[in-house]
Amino acid sequence: MGMDCNFRGLARLAVVAAFLCLAPVAGIAEGVESLFEADVPVTGQQPELRTGYMRTAMEEVLVRVTGQRDVLDRASIRAMLADPERYVQQYRYFTQPDATPPRLMLRVRFDGGAIQQALQQQGVAYWGNTERPDILVWLAVNDEGTRYIVSAQDDNAAHRAMEQAADQRGIPILFPLMDLEDQGKVRFADIWGGFFDEIQTASERYNPQAVLIGRLNHSASGGWVARWDIPNGGEAGSWTGNGEQLGAVLQAGIDTLSGHLASRLAVTAPGADTGVTNVTVEGVNTLTAFARVDDYLSSLTTIRRLQLERVDASSLQYALQLNGTLDGLTQTIAIGTVLEPSPGGAPGAYRLRQ
Repeated sequence: MGMDCNFRGLARLAVVAAFLCLAPVAGIAEGVESLFEADVPVTGQQPELRTGYMRTAMEEVLVRVTGQRDVLDRASIRAMLADPERYVQQYRYFTQPDATPPRLMLRVRFDGGAIQQALQQQGVAYWGNTERPDILVWLAVNDEGTRYIVSAQDDNAAHRAMEQAADQRGIPILFPLMDLEDQGKVRFADIWGGFFDEIQTASERYNPQAVLIGRLNHSASGGWVARWDIPNGGEAGSWTGNGEQLGAVLQAGIDTLSGHLASRLAVTAPGADTGVTNVTVEGVNTLTAFARVDDYLSSLTTIRRLQLERVDASSLQYALQLNGTLDGLTQTIAIGTVLEPSPGGAPGAYRLRQ
Protein backbone atom coordinates (compact mmCIF):
# COMPACT_ATOMS: atom_id res chain seq x y z
CA MET A 1 0.00 0.00 0.00
CA GLY A 2 2.83 2.35 0.89
CA MET A 3 4.51 1.56 -2.43
CA ASP A 4 1.27 2.37 -4.33
CA CYS A 5 1.03 5.69 -2.54
CA ASN A 6 4.59 6.42 -3.50
CA PHE A 7 3.87 5.81 -7.17
CA ARG A 8 0.67 7.85 -7.11
CA GLY A 9 2.76 10.68 -5.67
CA LEU A 10 5.45 10.04 -8.26
CA ALA A 11 2.90 10.16 -11.08
CA ARG A 12 1.48 13.45 -9.81
CA LEU A 13 4.99 14.82 -9.58
CA ALA A 14 5.64 13.60 -13.11
CA VAL A 15 2.79 15.73 -14.44
CA VAL A 16 4.25 18.80 -12.76
CA ALA A 17 7.75 17.92 -13.93
CA ALA A 18 6.55 17.53 -17.51
CA PHE A 19 5.45 21.15 -17.53
CA LEU A 20 8.61 22.33 -15.80
CA CYS A 21 10.81 20.43 -18.25
CA LEU A 22 9.37 22.25 -21.25
CA ALA A 23 11.89 25.01 -20.51
CA PRO A 24 15.54 24.70 -21.56
CA VAL A 25 17.85 23.08 -19.05
CA ALA A 26 19.66 25.58 -16.85
CA GLY A 27 23.11 26.23 -18.24
CA ILE A 28 25.05 26.52 -14.99
CA ALA A 29 24.73 23.70 -12.49
CA GLU A 30 25.10 24.09 -8.75
CA GLY A 31 28.74 24.11 -7.71
CA VAL A 32 30.03 25.34 -11.07
CA GLU A 33 30.68 28.88 -9.88
CA SER A 34 34.27 28.10 -8.86
CA LEU A 35 35.05 27.34 -12.50
CA PHE A 36 34.48 31.00 -13.23
CA GLU A 37 36.70 32.42 -10.51
CA ALA A 38 40.42 33.19 -10.71
CA ASP A 39 43.08 34.77 -8.50
CA VAL A 40 45.89 36.79 -10.07
CA PRO A 41 48.84 38.58 -8.44
CA VAL A 42 48.78 42.37 -8.77
CA THR A 43 51.17 45.23 -8.10
CA GLY A 44 48.54 47.73 -7.03
CA GLN A 45 44.85 48.61 -6.85
CA GLN A 46 44.87 51.51 -9.32
CA PRO A 47 41.80 51.49 -11.61
CA GLU A 48 43.97 51.88 -14.71
CA LEU A 49 45.65 48.53 -13.96
CA ARG A 50 42.48 46.62 -13.18
CA THR A 51 41.35 45.84 -16.74
CA GLY A 52 44.66 44.14 -17.55
CA TYR A 53 44.48 42.00 -14.43
CA MET A 54 40.87 41.09 -15.16
CA ARG A 55 41.92 40.05 -18.66
CA THR A 56 44.55 37.74 -17.18
CA ALA A 57 41.96 36.23 -14.83
CA MET A 58 39.51 35.75 -17.69
CA GLU A 59 42.15 33.99 -19.80
CA GLU A 60 42.58 31.45 -16.99
CA VAL A 61 38.82 30.93 -16.77
CA LEU A 62 38.39 30.50 -20.53
CA VAL A 63 41.16 27.90 -20.68
CA ARG A 64 39.58 26.10 -17.73
CA VAL A 65 36.03 25.94 -19.11
CA THR A 66 37.10 24.91 -22.62
CA GLY A 67 39.91 22.57 -21.58
CA GLN A 68 42.14 23.98 -24.35
CA ARG A 69 44.93 26.52 -23.91
CA ASP A 70 45.02 27.37 -27.62
CA VAL A 71 41.45 28.67 -27.39
CA LEU A 72 43.07 32.05 -26.57
CA ASP A 73 44.35 32.23 -30.16
CA ARG A 74 40.84 32.45 -31.61
CA ALA A 75 39.77 35.88 -32.88
CA SER A 76 36.35 35.59 -31.23
CA ILE A 77 37.97 34.86 -27.87
CA ARG A 78 40.36 37.80 -28.25
CA ALA A 79 37.29 39.96 -28.83
CA MET A 80 35.80 38.75 -25.55
CA LEU A 81 39.09 39.48 -23.76
CA ALA A 82 39.14 43.01 -25.10
CA ASP A 83 36.34 43.88 -22.65
CA PRO A 84 36.65 41.50 -19.67
CA GLU A 85 34.69 43.78 -17.33
CA ARG A 86 31.58 43.03 -19.37
CA TYR A 87 31.61 39.50 -17.89
CA VAL A 88 32.65 40.35 -14.30
CA GLN A 89 30.18 39.65 -11.50
CA GLN A 90 32.38 40.75 -8.61
CA TYR A 91 36.00 41.24 -7.62
CA ARG A 92 38.04 41.94 -4.52
CA TYR A 93 41.65 42.48 -3.48
CA PHE A 94 43.25 40.41 -0.73
CA THR A 95 46.66 39.57 0.64
CA GLN A 96 47.86 36.00 0.11
CA PRO A 97 48.61 34.89 3.68
CA ASP A 98 51.06 32.05 3.00
CA ALA A 99 53.31 33.98 0.59
CA THR A 100 56.71 35.31 1.68
CA PRO A 101 56.69 38.25 1.46
CA PRO A 102 52.88 38.71 1.53
CA ARG A 103 51.50 39.14 -1.99
CA LEU A 104 48.59 41.30 -3.10
CA MET A 105 46.03 39.37 -5.16
CA LEU A 106 42.90 40.16 -7.15
CA ARG A 107 40.06 37.63 -7.07
CA VAL A 108 37.63 37.93 -9.98
CA ARG A 109 34.36 36.05 -10.37
CA PHE A 110 32.86 36.05 -13.85
CA ASP A 111 29.28 35.53 -14.99
CA GLY A 112 29.32 31.82 -15.87
CA GLY A 113 26.05 31.90 -17.78
CA ALA A 114 27.19 34.78 -19.98
CA ILE A 115 30.54 33.12 -20.72
CA GLN A 116 28.94 29.76 -21.52
CA GLN A 117 26.41 31.40 -23.83
CA ALA A 118 29.12 33.40 -25.62
CA LEU A 119 31.29 30.32 -26.14
CA GLN A 120 28.48 28.19 -27.49
CA GLN A 121 27.26 30.97 -29.78
CA GLN A 122 30.77 30.99 -31.27
CA GLY A 123 30.79 27.19 -31.61
CA VAL A 124 33.50 26.83 -28.96
CA ALA A 125 33.26 23.66 -26.88
CA TYR A 126 32.28 24.20 -23.23
CA TRP A 127 33.32 21.82 -20.47
CA GLY A 128 30.93 21.98 -17.53
CA ASN A 129 31.37 21.03 -13.90
CA THR A 130 29.20 17.91 -14.07
CA GLU A 131 31.33 16.48 -16.89
CA ARG A 132 34.58 16.66 -14.89
CA PRO A 133 35.56 13.25 -13.48
CA ASP A 134 37.11 12.75 -10.05
CA ILE A 135 40.64 11.53 -10.75
CA LEU A 136 42.75 9.38 -8.44
CA VAL A 137 46.45 10.18 -8.94
CA TRP A 138 49.15 7.58 -8.32
CA LEU A 139 52.36 9.62 -8.58
CA ALA A 140 55.72 7.92 -8.04
CA VAL A 141 58.66 10.31 -7.56
CA ASN A 142 62.35 9.44 -7.91
CA ASP A 143 64.16 12.50 -6.57
CA GLU A 144 67.85 11.71 -7.11
CA GLY A 145 67.50 8.31 -5.45
CA THR A 146 64.83 9.22 -2.88
CA ARG A 147 61.75 7.28 -3.97
CA TYR A 148 58.18 7.72 -2.74
CA ILE A 149 54.54 7.63 -3.76
CA VAL A 150 52.72 10.91 -3.14
CA SER A 151 49.96 10.42 -0.57
CA ALA A 152 46.94 12.41 0.51
CA GLN A 153 48.68 13.43 3.74
CA ASP A 154 51.89 14.68 2.13
CA ASP A 155 52.94 18.32 2.22
CA ASN A 156 55.82 18.15 -0.21
CA ALA A 157 56.59 20.11 -3.38
CA ALA A 158 55.16 17.48 -5.73
CA HIS A 159 51.85 17.30 -3.85
CA ARG A 160 51.46 21.09 -3.66
CA ALA A 161 52.42 21.66 -7.30
CA MET A 162 50.06 18.94 -8.53
CA GLU A 163 47.10 20.30 -6.57
CA GLN A 164 47.80 23.85 -7.72
CA ALA A 165 48.00 22.76 -11.37
CA ALA A 166 44.78 20.75 -11.12
CA ASP A 167 42.95 23.60 -9.38
CA GLN A 168 43.99 26.03 -12.11
CA ARG A 169 42.47 23.78 -14.77
CA GLY A 170 39.38 22.88 -12.72
CA ILE A 171 40.20 19.17 -12.48
CA PRO A 172 39.18 17.43 -9.22
CA ILE A 173 42.00 15.14 -8.05
CA LEU A 174 42.70 13.01 -5.00
CA PHE A 175 45.73 11.04 -3.86
CA PRO A 176 45.75 7.59 -2.23
CA LEU A 177 46.08 7.37 1.54
CA MET A 178 49.08 5.05 1.26
CA ASP A 179 48.03 3.43 4.52
CA LEU A 180 48.74 -0.23 5.28
CA GLU A 181 46.02 -1.37 2.86
CA ASP A 182 47.47 0.63 -0.03
CA GLN A 183 51.04 -0.34 0.82
CA GLY A 184 50.04 -3.98 0.75
CA LYS A 185 48.70 -3.63 -2.81
CA VAL A 186 50.88 -1.05 -4.55
CA ARG A 187 54.64 -0.62 -4.35
CA PHE A 188 56.80 2.04 -5.92
CA ALA A 189 58.06 -0.58 -8.39
CA ASP A 190 54.50 -1.32 -9.52
CA ILE A 191 53.97 2.28 -10.61
CA TRP A 192 57.47 2.69 -12.01
CA GLY A 193 57.20 -0.55 -13.95
CA GLY A 194 53.73 0.16 -15.32
CA PHE A 195 51.92 -2.75 -13.64
CA PHE A 196 48.51 -1.19 -14.10
CA ASP A 197 46.40 -4.18 -13.03
CA GLU A 198 47.62 -3.93 -9.45
CA ILE A 199 47.05 -0.19 -9.43
CA GLN A 200 43.53 -0.51 -10.82
CA THR A 201 42.67 -3.08 -8.15
CA ALA A 202 44.00 -0.85 -5.38
CA SER A 203 42.04 2.09 -6.80
CA GLU A 204 38.67 0.38 -6.34
CA ARG A 205 38.42 1.36 -2.66
CA TYR A 206 38.38 5.06 -3.70
CA ASN A 207 35.70 4.59 -6.39
CA PRO A 208 37.26 7.21 -8.71
CA GLN A 209 35.84 8.04 -12.11
CA ALA A 210 39.33 7.97 -13.66
CA VAL A 211 42.87 7.00 -12.66
CA LEU A 212 46.02 8.94 -13.58
CA ILE A 213 49.41 7.25 -13.15
CA GLY A 214 52.51 9.42 -13.10
CA ARG A 215 56.23 8.69 -12.92
CA LEU A 216 58.41 11.68 -12.09
CA ASN A 217 62.20 11.40 -12.26
CA HIS A 218 64.63 14.07 -11.02
CA SER A 219 67.96 13.49 -12.71
CA ALA A 220 71.38 14.30 -11.29
CA SER A 221 71.72 17.07 -13.89
CA GLY A 222 68.80 18.90 -12.28
CA GLY A 223 65.97 18.40 -14.78
CA TRP A 224 62.66 16.61 -14.37
CA VAL A 225 61.16 13.98 -16.67
CA ALA A 226 57.52 12.86 -16.37
CA ARG A 227 55.58 9.97 -17.88
CA TRP A 228 51.78 9.89 -17.60
CA ASP A 229 49.22 7.17 -18.29
CA ILE A 230 45.45 6.92 -18.13
CA PRO A 231 44.67 3.17 -18.15
CA ASN A 232 42.23 2.36 -20.95
CA GLY A 233 42.59 5.94 -22.13
CA GLY A 234 43.04 5.16 -25.83
CA GLU A 235 45.73 6.61 -28.06
CA ALA A 236 45.87 9.87 -26.10
CA GLY A 237 46.14 7.97 -22.82
CA SER A 238 49.95 8.17 -22.54
CA TRP A 239 52.27 11.16 -22.79
CA THR A 240 55.61 12.48 -21.54
CA GLY A 241 57.08 15.80 -20.51
CA ASN A 242 60.28 17.32 -19.23
CA GLY A 243 61.65 20.61 -17.92
CA GLU A 244 63.85 22.31 -15.39
CA GLN A 245 61.12 23.28 -12.89
CA LEU A 246 58.98 20.76 -11.02
CA GLY A 247 55.89 22.96 -11.08
CA ALA A 248 56.12 23.59 -14.82
CA VAL A 249 56.47 19.87 -15.60
CA LEU A 250 53.45 18.96 -13.47
CA GLN A 251 51.43 21.85 -14.93
CA ALA A 252 52.22 20.61 -18.45
CA GLY A 253 51.05 17.12 -17.45
CA ILE A 254 47.75 18.47 -16.13
CA ASP A 255 47.33 20.64 -19.22
CA THR A 256 47.60 17.58 -21.46
CA LEU A 257 45.19 15.66 -19.24
CA SER A 258 42.72 18.54 -19.42
CA GLY A 259 42.89 18.62 -23.20
CA HIS A 260 42.41 14.85 -23.41
CA LEU A 261 39.33 14.89 -21.18
CA ALA A 262 37.83 17.99 -22.78
CA SER A 263 38.16 16.48 -26.26
CA ARG A 264 35.84 13.69 -25.10
CA LEU A 265 33.55 15.52 -22.69
CA ALA A 266 33.28 19.20 -23.67
CA VAL A 267 30.12 20.21 -25.54
CA THR A 268 29.55 22.47 -28.52
CA ALA A 269 25.97 23.65 -28.85
CA PRO A 270 24.56 22.69 -32.26
CA GLY A 271 23.27 25.37 -34.57
CA ALA A 272 20.17 23.39 -35.54
CA ASP A 273 17.59 21.17 -33.90
CA THR A 274 19.14 17.75 -33.24
CA GLY A 275 15.80 15.99 -32.84
CA VAL A 276 14.60 13.98 -29.86
CA THR A 277 16.60 11.29 -28.06
CA ASN A 278 14.75 8.92 -25.73
CA VAL A 279 16.42 7.85 -22.50
CA THR A 280 15.00 5.36 -19.99
CA VAL A 281 16.12 5.18 -16.35
CA GLU A 282 15.25 2.08 -14.32
CA GLY A 283 15.37 1.54 -10.56
CA VAL A 284 13.42 4.69 -9.67
CA ASN A 285 11.20 3.53 -6.81
CA THR A 286 10.74 6.65 -4.67
CA LEU A 287 10.22 10.39 -5.03
CA THR A 288 13.74 10.90 -3.67
CA ALA A 289 15.12 8.71 -6.44
CA PHE A 290 13.07 10.62 -9.02
CA ALA A 291 14.45 13.94 -7.78
CA ARG A 292 17.99 12.56 -7.89
CA VAL A 293 17.65 11.49 -11.52
CA ASP A 294 15.87 14.65 -12.61
CA ASP A 295 18.37 16.96 -10.91
CA TYR A 296 21.29 15.05 -12.40
CA LEU A 297 20.01 15.12 -15.98
CA SER A 298 19.10 18.80 -15.62
CA SER A 299 22.70 19.58 -14.62
CA LEU A 300 24.35 18.06 -17.70
CA THR A 301 25.74 20.45 -20.30
CA THR A 302 25.17 17.76 -22.92
CA ILE A 303 21.40 18.11 -22.46
CA ARG A 304 19.78 21.24 -23.89
CA ARG A 305 16.17 20.35 -23.08
CA LEU A 306 14.47 17.47 -21.31
CA GLN A 307 10.89 16.40 -20.85
CA LEU A 308 9.53 13.56 -18.76
CA GLU A 309 7.42 11.46 -21.11
CA ARG A 310 6.36 8.40 -19.12
CA VAL A 311 6.44 6.94 -15.60
CA ASP A 312 6.23 3.15 -15.28
CA ALA A 313 6.35 0.85 -12.25
CA SER A 314 9.98 1.67 -11.45
CA SER A 315 11.31 3.55 -14.46
CA LEU A 316 11.23 6.93 -16.15
CA GLN A 317 11.38 7.80 -19.83
CA TYR A 318 12.71 11.19 -20.91
CA ALA A 319 12.68 12.88 -24.29
CA LEU A 320 15.91 14.85 -24.65
CA GLN A 321 17.29 17.44 -27.02
CA LEU A 322 21.07 17.27 -26.89
CA ASN A 323 23.99 19.61 -27.29
CA GLY A 324 25.82 17.07 -29.40
CA THR A 325 25.26 13.35 -29.88
CA LEU A 326 24.01 10.34 -27.94
CA ASP A 327 27.62 9.07 -27.85
CA GLY A 328 28.62 12.30 -26.11
CA LEU A 329 25.84 11.87 -23.55
CA THR A 330 26.89 8.24 -23.03
CA GLN A 331 30.50 9.27 -22.31
CA THR A 332 29.33 11.96 -19.91
CA ILE A 333 27.08 9.58 -17.96
CA ALA A 334 29.86 6.97 -17.88
CA ILE A 335 32.11 9.22 -15.78
CA GLY A 336 29.32 10.02 -13.33
CA THR A 337 28.16 8.22 -10.22
CA VAL A 338 24.38 8.59 -10.63
CA LEU A 339 23.51 6.34 -13.59
CA GLU A 340 24.96 3.18 -15.09
CA PRO A 341 24.10 1.29 -18.29
CA SER A 342 21.12 -1.00 -17.99
CA PRO A 343 22.04 -4.72 -17.89
CA GLY A 344 20.21 -5.13 -21.21
CA GLY A 345 22.76 -2.87 -22.89
CA ALA A 346 20.31 -1.03 -25.14
CA PRO A 347 21.39 2.51 -26.21
CA GLY A 348 19.80 5.13 -23.99
CA ALA A 349 18.84 2.60 -21.27
CA TYR A 350 20.24 3.29 -17.80
CA ARG A 351 19.77 2.23 -14.21
CA LEU A 352 20.00 4.39 -11.11
CA ARG A 353 23.07 3.53 -9.05
CA GLN A 354 22.29 2.61 -5.48
